[in-house]
Amino acid sequence: MLDRSTTKLNLFLFTLLFLAYLFIGAQLFSSIERPAEQLIINEMYKTRQDFLEKYPCVQENDFESFIVALLDANKHGVDARTNFTTVDNWSFAQSFFFAVTVVTTIGYGHVSPLSDTGRIICIIYAIFGVPMTLLLLSVIVRKLLILLNNTYLWFRRKLSSDRRSESKIRFIHLSLILSFSLIFLFIIPSIIFTFLEDNWSFIDSFYFCFISLTTIGLGDLVAGDSPTQRNRLFYKVCLTIYLLVGVTIMMLLVAMVSQMPELHLIQYFLSEKEVEHENERISATETSGLLWLSRSSSSHSYGIHNSSSNHPYRRQTNEKLEPSNSPEPITN
Repeated sequence: MLDRSTTKLNLFLFTLLFLAYLFIGAQLFSSIERPAEQLIINEMYKTRQDFLEKYPCVQENDFESFIVALLDANKHGVDARTNFTTVDNWSFAQSFFFAVTVVTTIGYGHVSPLSDTGRIICIIYAIFGVPMTLLLLSVIVRKLLILLNNTYLWFRRKLSSDRRSESKIRFIHLSLILSFSLIFLFIIPSIIFTFLEDNWSFIDSFYFCFISLTTIGLGDLVAGDSPTQRNRLFYKVCLTIYLLVGVTIMMLLVAMVSQMPELHLIQYFLSEKEVEHENERISATETSGLLWLSRSSSSHSYGIHNSSSNHPYRRQTNEKLEPSNSPEPITN
């Protein structure tokens, strides 16, 4: 364990690295996207001028109002073109898909409440729905962690019983799970979306899968929103199932990675004295019966509680423990 001055320096340097990462990202996106944006602006300006020159009877203000109305309709998923059938954005399938994106905090798509009543109901619905979703997915992840723990023990028995190779076994086990997740959550769905969605490349499909399952939800690409989409009802149902399963697996992966002893990077930012003080406070909290700081309630950003009973990579109790150099506590 590092001393306090070292951990403070590490935290300061990491903060500077994080800020530098944000600035580099901003500069990178700006340099890449601005030329493409400017090209679209120039094309739109030329198209606008050509239209007004071709139809001088149309007033510029009227044309501006018409464009605003089209953009507002498109924002809510309404296609104004006459050669397409109007899509029912609030059918049951679409509404169910909307409910899933709300409670899973993905929150993308062109469908959004239009009335004040609908927005208020959406807020109330999310207040109760998001915790319920996190609780349900957390329970499922706990169950899956127990299953993965059994597969890890099988790996240990088959590969080696030497504790010195335990880290390698953990990384092999995790690498296999990450590989299967990459194939079945990203690569195969991306190939499917490439064939089902018009004008989507593989990169577009992979981007959609990543943005969706990480709950970033930018909403620039939404599957199944094309007015010409065939079997749109069935497509939305399958997409809803994919999102629910995918978000659950992503939570499972985060839980596994966070439980890897070799990846506990937080040790470089906490001194030994800070850890001791925190342990003493947690012990006092447990004794006093307070809830919020109990050991069993430590969780990460996905809401998964880390528990020793379902730690997939924790050393098992039947192993010989290394002798401790610290003296036994004296009790009265």
